[in-house]
Amino acid sequence: MNTNSAPAKKPPARPRERVIMGLQAMDFIQHGTEASLEIVTPLGQHLNFKSNFIGFDDQQHIFFTMPRLTKKDYEEFFMEGFNVDIEGISEQGEGALIRFRTRIAHVVLRPIQVLVFPVPQQAKLVLLRNEVRYELRLPGDIQLSNRKLGVILTDVSSGGCGFSYDAISPEFDVGQKIVLEVVNKANGDTYALSGGVKNGRTKRGKQTYGMIFDEPGKANCRRLLSTLIYDGTKYVFKNPKKDTGPGGS
Repeated sequence: MNTNSAPAKKPPARPRERVIMGLQAMDFIQHGTEASLEIVTPLGQHLNFKSNFIGFDDQQHIFFTMPRLTKKDYEEFFMEGFNVDIEGISEQGEGALIRFRTRIAHVVLRPIQVLVFPVPQQAKLVLLRNEVRYELRLPGDIQLSNRKLGVILTDVSSGGCGFSYDAISPEFDVGQKIVLEVVNKANGDTYALSGGVKNGRTKRGKQTYGMIFDEPGKANCRRLLSTLIYDGTKYVFKNPKKDTGPGGS
């Protein structure tokens, strides 16, 4: 036996990060999306908070909502020139985290409260998904302790899915086990997408979550995907076949 044989080569790893430049980075964050911000002072102090992305202008400015913090926090951290690390979720393509560093250009208090930053020279995209994601809008339910929560299944891949709902509560914890049930009203088939919550955020007034399937959830997801068809904008359930035999219309 040849003990010196070389191991089989694995296929090259798929790149999970890439760098994008300037204003192009802003195209990867939808307006109204919640992001995580961290102010870093020259003395190394850190302040973390959530803020919503408002947009950008042609003068290389980007705008975020002002968070609700203490007066002391504002006095210590909201100074022009302080560095800010920003992380948001990109919904484009296969989904990614977008990260970049900028600095505080202006703290606007009147007539509205807005944080203004220069557009970063570059940003980093970190791929979140290895599987193809299918965009859809299917109603579903999550069984809570005392009731069912109606949600919308917004996207699905072989390994997980995204869902959203309008209610302020309940909120799910990262790692929490849930089962999202989708019913095909045409034939009554039920697909129980089980797994754990991976992330959550507020987006345009909605609670938006991502989850990772467990093995039963993956099996039911494969069943679900086999029943969907693309209608030109999103994936929907296939229409049942009509009777085209004698006497059929």
